[in-house]
Amino acid sequence: MIGLLPVSGDEIMSGMKVRRVALTLHNWMGLLVGIQIVFWFVGGLVMTVLPLDLVRGERSMAEQAPASATLEQVALLGNRQALKGVRSITARKVAGIPVLQVTDLAGKTLIYHAQTAALLSPIDMELAAKVALEDFSYRVADVDANVTVVATEWLTEEPGDFRRILPVWQVTLDDPDGTRLYVSPDTGRVLARRNDYWRVFDFFWMLHIMDYDEREDFNNPLLIITTITSTLFVITGIVLLYFRFWPRRKKRSVA
Repeated sequence: MIGLLPVSGDEIMSGMKVRRVALTLHNWMGLLVGIQIVFWFVGGLVMTVLPLDLVRGERSMAEQAPASATLEQVALLGNRQALKGVRSITARKVAGIPVLQVTDLAGKTLIYHAQTAALLSPIDMELAAKVALEDFSYRVADVDANVTVVATEWLTEEPGDFRRILPVWQVTLDDPDGTRLYVSPDTGRVLARRNDYWRVFDFFWMLHIMDYDEREDFNNPLLIITTITSTLFVITGIVLLYFRFWPRRKKRSVA
């Protein structure tokens, strides 16, 4: 025979106590991490919508013509004693100038004029601007647009959108995307391409990983604490859902 017996008072009190604790924790966890959870979702949406090649400025990169070195050019460098302790030599062009890029055993890299063996490092402001213009290609309706240099600055402190080795040349262009190119004074290479899309992406990336300084540390304590708190928020929410959908079980069946 099957009968229905009421749930004991202890069971009711125990359930109410669990629900009360879960509700208290859930409210406090929501208060602590609610805004950050919104940042995570919005930041994830922004970073998903923005194409990475647009953010990195790869769509506006101009193609560079290959270059090669002759034995005479390398010999000329050797005569000038520029080849002591050399790890590698690379032939390339810097703003149309044929150069030999020499890296020593310590990792230091300099460039020399391939025809005269004259040392070009560190490059001057004029050459840095030419490097930036040669690297950049902006097209409107499949037609190359005329882009000019707004400013060329020698930076010894981080500007905010470039967090690498300093000093560096910052070349600002007048294109619609607000592009800045950072040119190495030693190698004459473009080290970074920054534009308005990158700056928006970087802002939400900062909010996403909660590293407001270097914007690179995934293991910072603030992110770890917030993630643990968010996990507790979800767990307590699941507990409350249980009590929300099964609140009226007052009797139990026994044989």
